[in-house]
Amino acid sequence: WTEEMSVGIPVVDEDHQGFILLINDLNRAITENMPPKELKHKMQLIIDDAERHFAQEEKLFNKWKYPDTGNHANIHAQVMITLGNINKNFIPYGNDSEWMDAGVQVKKILVDHILKEDMKYADYYHKNLSTIASENN
Repeated sequence: WTEEMSVGIPVVDEDHQGFILLINDLNRAITENMPPKELKHKMQLIIDDAERHFAQEEKLFNKWKYPDTGNHANIHAQVMITLGNINKNFIPYGNDSEWMDAGVQVKKILVDHILKEDMKYADYYHKNLSTIASENN
């Protein structure tokens, strides 16, 4: 986690920090040569957390009347498909470099999403904070 990943919305930043912890845990497990069953479990935790987080974000978008909700939801769906494919191809008899590549891919996908896509709604949120606050009270 770095401050450049912060969207400035505490509930979202906490979730994003959780992503980073789960990704770091997966990558640590890979470098420590943990059993493939444990690696798959850690990968599934990331996928489950991403699914929960994306649903939460989309609820916030509706609450905020974020105009790009549909596009962002489509991007979430694509991320979930990609993570699912990585997990499906995360085979127990793969070699260390394949597992490391999978860990790097997961990190890149989620960090890129935060830095590129999530910053768009963060800008909207902060520019419209007073309107959002008054409509939600």
